[in-house]
Amino acid sequence: MRKKGKHNFFLIVLLASFAGGNAQRGFLKSAAIDSVPAAGFYQMNLLPDLAAYLQPDMRDIRIVDNTGKQIPYLLKSDLPVFRENKFTALPVVSVKKEADQQTHIVIENTLHHALEQLLLIIKNTDAGRLVTLSGSDDNKSWFVIKENIYLDKLTSNNSDRFIKSLVFPLSNYHYFKIIISGKDVIPFNLVEAGVYEEIIQNGKYLPLPSPVIAQKDSSDKYSYISVQLNNSFFVDRLVIDVHGPKFYNRQAEIYSGSSNAPVFMEQFMMRSDRENIIQLAVKTNRLFLKIRNNDNPPLQVTNIHSFQLNRFLLAYIEKNKSCQLLFEDSTATAPDYDLEVFKDSISGNASLLQYGAIKKNTPIEKKLPLTGAGNKVFIWMAIGFAITILLLLTYKLTGEIKNKP
Repeated sequence: MRKKGKHNFFLIVLLASFAGGNAQRGFLKSAAIDSVPAAGFYQMNLLPDLAAYLQPDMRDIRIVDNTGKQIPYLLKSDLPVFRENKFTALPVVSVKKEADQQTHIVIENTLHHALEQLLLIIKNTDAGRLVTLSGSDDNKSWFVIKENIYLDKLTSNNSDRFIKSLVFPLSNYHYFKIIISGKDVIPFNLVEAGVYEEIIQNGKYLPLPSPVIAQKDSSDKYSYISVQLNNSFFVDRLVIDVHGPKFYNRQAEIYSGSSNAPVFMEQFMMRSDRENIIQLAVKTNRLFLKIRNNDNPPLQVTNIHSFQLNRFLLAYIEKNKSCQLLFEDSTATAPDYDLEVFKDSISGNASLLQYGAIKKNTPIEKKLPLTGAGNKVFIWMAIGFAITILLLLTYKLTGEIKNKP
C-alpha cells in the first residue's frame, strides 16, 4: 500500500511539473508601456529594435496588464505608397455684371499648370444656367475654351451647397472666366472654386542601422555585393547610392541570405536618370545584390540605406492602466481577438503611446491562455505523457505482483 501511495505521489508530481511548465509562456523580452491619460484607442509603433525580435508574421507579441491579462490589439502597417485627392482652392478674382448685362466670374489659376476641370462649390439652387468658359493670360484679352455648357441639378440633399465639375479641354491660361448667359439673369451663388489634385505619397518608413557592405567585381561581368545588417530586421525599402559613369542602365537582382544560400527576391533596373529605390518585404540580417555589367566598367555601390515600413499596434486601454509588451517567442501562435471583426470601423488616428527600454522578461505568475494550434499541441503532449507514466506504473505494479511469495 505504501508503494502504491508512492507511485501515485510520483505521478502527481510529474504531471504537476509538466502542467506547471506551461504556466509561464516563452516570451523572452518585455517593454513597459507608458500610462495613458484617458481611456481610448492608442497606437504603439513597433520600432526596428523591437520588431527585430519578432517572428516574420509578428505573431509573438502581446499587450498584457499587471495581472497577465491580455489586452486585444490590431496589428497594422502604413501603406508603402498611397494616393489621396486634395482640394486646392483657386482665388475668385471678381464676380460682377459687365456691359453685356451678363454675370462674369473670373478665377485665377495660381497653380501655374494646365487644367482640364474646375470644381465650383455653389449654394443649392433649383435652377439651371447656361455658361461659357474662356481663358486669358493677362485678364484682358479673352479666348473661348468651351461654350453652351448647361449647369443643372445644383442641389445637394446632404448639405446647403453643391459641387459641380466643369470639364473642358486642357488649358494652361492664368485666368479662367465663366460667363452666365442671358441679360439680367440672376447668377448662382459661387462660394468657392478650385481643383482636386491626386497626390502620390510614400508611407512612413523608419531608417535601419547602416549595414556593412562588401563588393566583389568578378570576371564573369557581374558585381556581387554583400549587405550585412546587425540584426534580423524587417527590410521594406532600399535606397542604393552608386558611383559610376554619367550614364548607366544595368540589370540587377537582389536576394536574401548569403551568397552560399541565396533566396531570390526581386529583379530591377539601376539607372543613372533616377534614384535607385527597391521595395521589398523581407525579414533578414543579410541581403545579396548582383549587378550585371556586361562590357561596361563596374558600378561602385558606395552606400545602401535600408528602411522598415512603420508597423504598429492599435489597442483600447483603460485610464492609468499598467501594461507591458511581451515578445520574442518562436513557439507562440497568433492571437485570436474579437477586435479583428471591427478593424474597418476603428479609426487609425489614435494617440501615440510610447514604450520603454527592452528588457529580459520577468515571468508573470498569471498564466497566459494558449490559443489555437498551441492549445491542441499541449493537450496531446499531456495525454501522451500521462499514458507513458501509466504504462510505466502498470509495468512496475505487474512486476511487484509477480514477485509476491
